[in-house]
Amino acid sequence: MRLLILALSVWASATPLALAHGGGCRKSSPPGQCCHMDNKAGRVHCH
Repeated sequence: MRLLILALSVWASATPLALAHGGGCRKSSPPGQCCHMDNKAGRVHCH
């Protein structure tokens, strides 16, 4: 049960980040991460 709660918490906290921008992941992103250009800041960031 604790694992389910942890998984739902992680999903709920990550979902707004994923929906906050429409940029796709770069093919050169490290495994398990999604890197893309932050046009406002003018740099690449990963999450």
